[in-house]
Amino acid sequence: MAKTFLALGSNLGDRMGYLRRAILALPGTVRCSMVYETIPVNAPEGSGQFLNAVVEIDFEADTSRLLALVNQLETAANRERLEPNAPRTLDVDVIFVNGMVSDDPEMTIPHPRCRERAFVVAPLLDLDSTLAETLNPEMARLIAISRERGDAEVFPGVVIYAKALC
Repeated sequence: MAKTFLALGSNLGDRMGYLRRAILALPGTVRCSMVYETIPVNAPEGSGQFLNAVVEIDFEADTSRLLALVNQLETAANRERLEPNAPRTLDVDVIFVNGMVSDDPEMTIPHPRCRERAFVVAPLLDLDSTLAETLNPEMARLIAISRERGDAEVFPGVVIYAKALC
């Protein structure tokens, strides 16, 4: 089985419900991060805050089947792609697959912007501190310090919202 990390996000409608349903539909779920409420990044003005989580799954398939799974989850949540970074019911990004590197434009692995995004690094730190520290050592260190202090806001614009959904 391939150790795979998926980032989930929702900022429309029943945000927590969309995350829960996606997690329930995932095959081979190993564990889930806490849920974080985060400010939208590069989104149209007026976009609502996101709920974000990272899920680890064991997935034994090629990247085309993984991409099909991601698309199936988003379709089941009635995601519409009206404009780049528009509000969405569900966004699923493949962050990491067992050390795989792919420059395929359909699915770049690791996700090309995951290193820059605290809404990915913070929940990933819940599940795999080594991977989070590899992606962005400084951000992971700052988030870890905030957690040690017991801060709800672990990084600017990233607030612990709920316990893990699995």
